[in-house]
Amino acid sequence: MAIQTYVKDGQTCFFIRCISKGRTPDSTSRMQRDLGAVSRAEAQREHTLLKKEVLRQRLERERNGLTWRDLLRKWHRDVLLNGEPRSTTTSIDGYNSLLKHTKAWMPVPVDQLRPISMKQVFNEMESRGLSRSRMKSVRGAVNAVFDWAGLMRLLPPHLESPGRGVGLPKLEAKMQPVLNRSEILVLLNKARELEHEYYYVWILGFNTGCRSGELWALEWTDIDFERRLILVSKSYSARLDKVKSTKTNEWRYVPISPQLETLLKELKLKTERTGYVLPRIASWRRGEAAKVLRDFCRSIGITEIHFHAMRSCFATHCLQSGVGIPKTMKLGGWTSIKSFQHYLRFAAVDVEGATDRLNLIPEPEATATVYELKPIGL
Repeated sequence: MAIQTYVKDGQTCFFIRCISKGRTPDSTSRMQRDLGAVSRAEAQREHTLLKKEVLRQRLERERNGLTWRDLLRKWHRDVLLNGEPRSTTTSIDGYNSLLKHTKAWMPVPVDQLRPISMKQVFNEMESRGLSRSRMKSVRGAVNAVFDWAGLMRLLPPHLESPGRGVGLPKLEAKMQPVLNRSEILVLLNKARELEHEYYYVWILGFNTGCRSGELWALEWTDIDFERRLILVSKSYSARLDKVKSTKTNEWRYVPISPQLETLLKELKLKTERTGYVLPRIASWRRGEAAKVLRDFCRSIGITEIHFHAMRSCFATHCLQSGVGIPKTMKLGGWTSIKSFQHYLRFAAVDVEGATDRLNLIPEPEATATVYELKPIGL
């Protein structure tokens, strides 16, 4: 028992004992105290104070020598294994990225990690040609682990994440390939001619801007032929092997063009019995859709793109066709203008015609032929 009584000299005395167990025997703390003849209320108050002191000692012991490897394992066990169904693909990807990119941190005590440690990780990633977005995700994962550790009282309150406030290095921006209208038509015509299993998938990708998981999760109940609208409200995650909400957790409508309406009615005759709009392609479910599209583009001699680039093509051609920025963002489910900026660069609609009135090139000078005239009769 935590509070024990015994009789001494005819008086009731109290003896208290507290144990705070850690995950390892070395981190377990024990304390006990003989209070003698006091009241039970006083014994209970002392027991409460002793519990707090034992917990403080245990946490202090766990903090001393807690390495990044230990902390990462604890976070993985709590958040990804034993936690609620909150293990999203973001958390899983974050854990895998940390295993890969913070190997040098593993034996280092957590309280020795500094912002310079995060910069060293960025330098290593930069030398391997990795993107700023990849670096940003690693920094976000580091911050998430430290935030969790703070909530779990595994770290001192003053200890901040080494990624907090560390800026990303400025890298050379790489232009992602986007197919022009002629290339898209070549791709789709060739796919139809060869009866490629991804033909209908690519058609919907280019014409709706849906993400891969959103296309996979589309059901015929999401297609409203009467109003000519497609409801995009869910997405399939291959990693979690389940249907979940969209990336932004918001639903949206995409209008059905007359051409797409004809194709969807044709497709319904083939897939209606499955309940899903698009065929269940094994390689697509295995996550190989990007490779299939790249290989097909290479085989027919057009610019090689990956699966997600169809979304870029959709945004670019919407903008070039005169669809405004807010409407294009709404159609594709983009919620941040910052993340939409590179589509504006692809389309170049924000700078189109800006130099037409400069007139800084001189016009060619008028030239004339000079003839020497002689007096008549000479």
